[in-house]
Amino acid sequence: METQTTMAMAAAELRGTGFVALVNRAYKQPQQILEIENTIESVICYHFSTMSAVNHIWKRETFRSVLLHLYGEGCYTLLKSPDFIEVLANMSAFGKMMVRSVDSWKKESFVAEDQLRSFIKHCFTNYDVPQFMENAFGGENKVHMLWYIQLGRGDSVQKLSGFPVEFTKRMAHEFRNIKRALTIPRAIRMAQALGFGATNQRAELIAWSALSEGFDNEAFRTELVKFFAAAEGDIRLDLFQITIDYLFYMKAENNAFTMKGRIWDVLYVQALGWHRDMLKKKAAESNNQWKPADVGNFCMEEDEARFIITQLTSSEALYDEGEEMEHCVADYVYQCSVGESAIFSLRKFTVSNEFYETLATIEVLPSDKEIVQAQAKYNDMISQEAHDVIVKWAQQEGIVFNLESYDAEPEPIPQPLPQVQQQVLVVQPREQQRPVENYEPYKPFNPYRGVNFSIEGVETRYIIFFIIKMVLLMAKCSQIY
Repeated sequence: METQTTMAMAAAELRGTGFVALVNRAYKQPQQILEIENTIESVICYHFSTMSAVNHIWKRETFRSVLLHLYGEGCYTLLKSPDFIEVLANMSAFGKMMVRSVDSWKKESFVAEDQLRSFIKHCFTNYDVPQFMENAFGGENKVHMLWYIQLGRGDSVQKLSGFPVEFTKRMAHEFRNIKRALTIPRAIRMAQALGFGATNQRAELIAWSALSEGFDNEAFRTELVKFFAAAEGDIRLDLFQITIDYLFYMKAENNAFTMKGRIWDVLYVQALGWHRDMLKKKAAESNNQWKPADVGNFCMEEDEARFIITQLTSSEALYDEGEEMEHCVADYVYQCSVGESAIFSLRKFTVSNEFYETLATIEVLPSDKEIVQAQAKYNDMISQEAHDVIVKWAQQEGIVFNLESYDAEPEPIPQPLPQVQQQVLVVQPREQQRPVENYEPYKPFNPYRGVNFSIEGVETRYIIFFIIKMVLLMAKCSQIY
């Protein structure tokens, strides 16, 4: 926001450069190739140099009148910005399409951005235009600027010159009502997705994807937008991007490829498989290996099982781990190669199985000696068994480990309490009882779990029995009286 101090400083600077004389001097210069330097005079001269001094001279005249009028209105901060001056130059290229004269605009705000927005509307709009469209004048696409002018004079979105997507009336309505600060291509995709029935969240996901990066092969892009707009279930952004890349690849390999009969739950699994194959192919080409981090491996035996934690020190090893565990550890090649991260694999070997089972993939920050990730298959939480092994390894290597785990065994279903008169209480000798501190006091009592009850459970049952006896006694007393 312009304060009186900043306005005064900007005004003094522009007066110091002789702004009016500067503009008139730049206006008279012949068309030539110039480079922009870090001065306002250089910026203004550059934009005049891009406008013909012989043909379409009205562009130069419009640009000069715009600069001088805004200076006369006291928009000093606006005129000090090279980016804003570029917007004014782009507006001047459409000087013959202005619906009002430049000289009739009056400053109503002290904020440079608001001044510029107001000036654009004044020059080009008789009808409301989405605010995000104003960004067109800050870019290089003259077609987008023309769309703003056409909407401002009342044209339909469906009739915009060279519009790349075939819009329905609903899509056109959604486009005009987008409030987010999006680029024009993203706004087109968002309106298209909303027109196909997508939720706001899904439409925004589509807008920020690679589908908005171009409009080539638009029939296929539209088919993808329609498919994802209607796809059921949650779609994660990372999986969505991988799937889009996969679909573009499949279309390039086979032009007859379509989305007919496809479902998201199957599609993203296929995309993940393709993604890993591509990464593995790149890894085989580069064969990237790196020096192990200063964290030791680990081995322990328990009953008939052997647990090994080993560091993965090549891109191929990371890709194999990611393929087996169905997660994206293969993306950590760079972090490992520069020593930012170290990846370990926890594997379980048993006598009865010739193949090992991978229980967890572990990320360690070597600089902090801290475990920051430990994931099971599908990025799930690690089991209690894996957690216990990692704790012992962390203690051996002096690593910080504060991550949670879960016990893979399902919780027992609570059973209803039987009637008091049917209870049979058997207490085992004290040496066979589990320690009281190992019990989970919040779980409901279940008499069918066995006869190995805690002391706390016994006391609770006696209390319940006593309460029932008291209730029966009070009932008898009430009948007597």
